[in-house]
Amino acid sequence: MKGARSVSVYFPEAQWFDYYTGLKVPSAWKKTYTTVSAPLNKIPLYIRGGYILPQQAPATTTTESRLNPFGLIIALDEEGQASGSLFWDDGDSIDTIEKENYFLAKYTFSNRSLKTEIVKNGYPGAETLKYNKITILGLKRRPQAVSLNGRSIRGEAVSYEISGKLVLRISAPLTQELNLKLY
Repeated sequence: MKGARSVSVYFPEAQWFDYYTGLKVPSAWKKTYTTVSAPLNKIPLYIRGGYILPQQAPATTTTESRLNPFGLIIALDEEGQASGSLFWDDGDSIDTIEKENYFLAKYTFSNRSLKTEIVKNGYPGAETLKYNKITILGLKRRPQAVSLNGRSIRGEAVSYEISGKLVLRISAPLTQELNLKLY
């Protein structure tokens, strides 16, 4: 509707999170239509629990954007699990799969641990890319300690909010398998 500043949204049965704040959607919103704010400068965007979304900061051009580091948003389901994947190629060629000129990573989070499996590392451009942030939504308790590939993460690199949102500032190559553990 022209000029509308709100929109009616249906939330199927699942755990949902506000993309911008990481806050859990109220239980009363599940399996019903709910009116949410939709200002002109912000798209109402929600993440379904159980999924891992790779993200990359935008830039002025696609070429510049493709150089930016990656983050992962891990939106946990009610059982504390999530999965996702990242496919990356040169962004131009039409035959990258046939020529196996791509990068493919699969992510799995369960038992308070993230594991990455590098399924295919056939794109040379992926070697220069890095992860810089991991955000976990829906934690039921604050971790006592966090490790990435056997090394402790602490101090300003770790931020936890009472809402169950954990933000980890990291630096790891995109082509490195991640093994993250929350204790």
